[in-house]
This record gives sequence, structure tokens and C-alpha cells, in this order.
Amino acid sequence: MISLIVAALAALAAGFIVRGADRRRTRYGLFLLPGLSLAAAMVLWVGLQLGGVGSDPDLFWLTWVLPPVAGAAAAVIAAVVTGPGREARDAAELERVLRF
Repeated sequence: MISLIVAALAALAAGFIVRGADRRRTRYGLFLLPGLSLAAAMVLWVGLQLGGVGSDPDLFWLTWVLPPVAGAAAAVIAAVVTGPGREARDAAELERVLRF
């Protein structure tokens, strides 16, 4: 159970780090990237536990390493996909409002 807590905290930290590094972070909410990071990490952790990796002594370390890595990857992918589209929509909306 401690691996769940460590994986969750590491995934949240990775999500906040990715959010802090994104220059378009003002375009979406504070908890979008950390939440997606946490969700991806927890789904992978549960999958690894159901697959029996958590009880295998040779592969136990995967339950500590893979979920935070997957969470960070999910946050980066979400930032790359979400940021530019929202930035373009926000700029278009701002331009439309300012023309009035």
C-alpha cells in the first residue's frame, strides 16, 4: 500500500512540475495536468497489481517506477495537445470581444 501512496504523490508532483514548465499554463486550470497525471498513474498501478507484478519479488520495483513515469508522460502529452488549441481559441475570443 505504501507503493500506492508514493506513486500517487510522485505522479502529482510530476504533474505540477509539467504544469510549471508549460509556458501556456494560464490557458487551462490549475489541476488539469496533475489530475491527468494522477489518473494515469493510478490506472497503471491498479493494472500492475492485477497483473501480479506487485507480488513478484523480481518485478516489484516496477510498481514504484512505472506509474510516476506514465503520469509524467500523460501530463506532457496533455499539455502538448491541450495548450495550443486553447491558446488559439482564447486569442480568437479575445479578438472578437475587443472588436466590439
